[in-house]
Amino acid sequence: MKSYKQLFKEKGFVFGGTSYGDNSFTMNYYNLVKDILEGVHGDVPSPSELSSMFGGTVHLEYDSMPVSVKERKLYKPLGDIYVLTNKDIKGFSSAINRIGKIMNKEVCF
Repeated sequence: MKSYKQLFKEKGFVFGGTSYGDNSFTMNYYNLVKDILEGVHGDVPSPSELSSMFGGTVHLEYDSMPVSVKERKLYKPLGDIYVLTNKDIKGFSSAINRIGKIMNKEVCF
């Protein structure tokens, strides 16, 4: 039997040919950050490129996060860094597009 269910799903995105289709857009972004830092999408960019790509969505120090983010636990640890989870789909989409431009990867929502 053929399956047509996937044609009706509009969640996630494709980054550089890799599909990020978790039900949570936040987890999709978290997994993208993890994959980039682990070299899944090619060589890990330089420190200055990483800072430009991730902007305020990734913090290297717990104390550098806004107080409201820490109090409401709007972050997810990734090794020894912190990925913010307080963005909406529009905010994450903007960050993903920025990352795609810097890494020269195609992004499709």
